[in-house]
Amino acid sequence: MQLFQEINDIKALLRIYSSIKDQIIKTPCIYCDFLSTKYDHEIYLKLENLQKTGAFKIRGNSYKISKFPADKLAGGVITASSGNHGLGLSLAASLKSVRARIIVPEKTPENKIEKIKKYGAEIEIRGSNYDQAVDYARSTAAEEGLIYIPSFDDPEIIKGNSTLGLEMLTQVDKPGAVLTPIGGGGGISGICLAREIISPETKVIGVEAAGAASMLISTEKGRRIRLKEVNTLADGIKVAEPGELTFEIVKNKVSEIITISEEELFKAFKILLKEAKIVAELAGCASTAALEKIDFKTIEGPIVLLISGGNIDSSLIMEILG
Repeated sequence: MQLFQEINDIKALLRIYSSIKDQIIKTPCIYCDFLSTKYDHEIYLKLENLQKTGAFKIRGNSYKISKFPADKLAGGVITASSGNHGLGLSLAASLKSVRARIIVPEKTPENKIEKIKKYGAEIEIRGSNYDQAVDYARSTAAEEGLIYIPSFDDPEIIKGNSTLGLEMLTQVDKPGAVLTPIGGGGGISGICLAREIISPETKVIGVEAAGAASMLISTEKGRRIRLKEVNTLADGIKVAEPGELTFEIVKNKVSEIITISEEELFKAFKILLKEAKIVAELAGCASTAALEKIDFKTIEGPIVLLISGGNIDSSLIMEILG
């Protein structure tokens, strides 16, 4: 794949990191005593819930915007988002004084909408799901001459997300596996990009909600599949169809994809809250939930769990806690 040919040494990764380091936080990667004891395996948590905007998406968006000259950005940028990508683009655009317009689907959590507005972006609700919002945003970009910024299926977005992998794989020396949630595949693709260079022996394991397992089904079928229905409260990984580029990367670079139920996500949320004092959105809990389903005997070395975001609505917290 061309992307992996372009970014093929540590210097290339560091150049990407250097270009956005002032716009992101190097988030902690902490040892989790409770999970390590429970599973008798060394387990670390990469806390992207503490990232600016509360999720990793600021990384790819910052790098993507940095690749455009100022005159190209004059008209503004537009995207579709279920929340975290919109937050990331809103802040990244604000830091460059660029107008941003975010299209969100119906039932997007109110807390995410309010946070997007806080960064100065214009927001519009269109479509009953993420993919319908994407269709509207793309057509609007073409009609009004705006720059459309994809959420995940874009080489520059993936390069920006490689900074997440760079941090994880240098904060924990040669992990046996990294478990990461999968929505459209931009985050896990960036981690794979860094893994190939820093720690090629590390397994990358993806985790999807059972009600939105578009990447797993697509890899099983050998082609991208668009689900007729997606059903999960984990809105950060509620994607009906994987990206073209991200599908190819996941198909070739990811060791395994695990699916988890809503009940398992709820349980993982409670564990992280009670035992690790971490508040994660349900998508961010996916990697923790997947610990029940991996074969520890096949993993030599520490395991790193990506806690990919922390933007959870207070009403959902109350529902989970009962």
